[in-house]
Amino acid sequence: MKSVKKYFYEIAEEKEDEAYMVAKRLVETLFFQMSKQSTKFCNDIFCDLPYAYTERRLDSVLLPTLSKMCNSIVLTEYPVNRNQQEDSSVGRIDYWCIYEGYSFVIELKQSYDNIRTEHTKKDKLTERWQEMIKQLDSVKKEIQGFEEKTNGVIRLGLHIITSRDKEENVNNHKERFDRKMIEKIAERLRTDIGKTTPSRKPDIIICWKIPQNIVEKGAKWGCVFPGLWAVAKIYAPISHKGMKSRKKVDSI
Repeated sequence: MKSVKKYFYEIAEEKEDEAYMVAKRLVETLFFQMSKQSTKFCNDIFCDLPYAYTERRLDSVLLPTLSKMCNSIVLTEYPVNRNQQEDSSVGRIDYWCIYEGYSFVIELKQSYDNIRTEHTKKDKLTERWQEMIKQLDSVKKEIQGFEEKTNGVIRLGLHIITSRDKEENVNNHKERFDRKMIEKIAERLRTDIGKTTPSRKPDIIICWKIPQNIVEKGAKWGCVFPGLWAVAKIYAPISHKGMKSRKKVDSI
């Protein structure tokens, strides 16, 4: 696990194709900037951090950041028809945007993770990841009809995970949330998330080691939140109706 910025650590699949690199930049930039935005919610007036709540509260920092990155070309709750096996239903994509010449459909999930557990929670985290993957699979046919003139549609699953610990452990130097612990958690997440279906393993895992002063001030419900994670699954671009070049691209 390498350090990519101060307080940030990353594991990523090494791929050279253009679409993957564009999607990787989107994930990294989005996560770096939304983390920076989150620090503004802890100040001399109040300290109430967006990542301490559900994915709806994350929208407070995610949407403004994504909008800035995409020159305001972002839609939320984008309606789509979902095809799941032989059944069809109407659903919504969390975010649609255009970034560096590609269309993106993004499904967002949020979970908590106890930093001292040996096993990732199935019902609260790994199953949410699987649900996100199914949602992305179900829109594959629908997005082929997108009419915007881009280089393809990239499906992106983004799972934001908030590391949680007991407030009494905030100054526990023996088992501190340091690089060693971060690497251990990253390996656990990568292994446990893809255990059921290896092909669904994440492509990128990034951890933000939250500054200690924010961790201490942001304590809530007897808990502290020492780290925030972005765990992402990137799919190859899909050809769509409005595609600039009709040259077929790979689909997964």
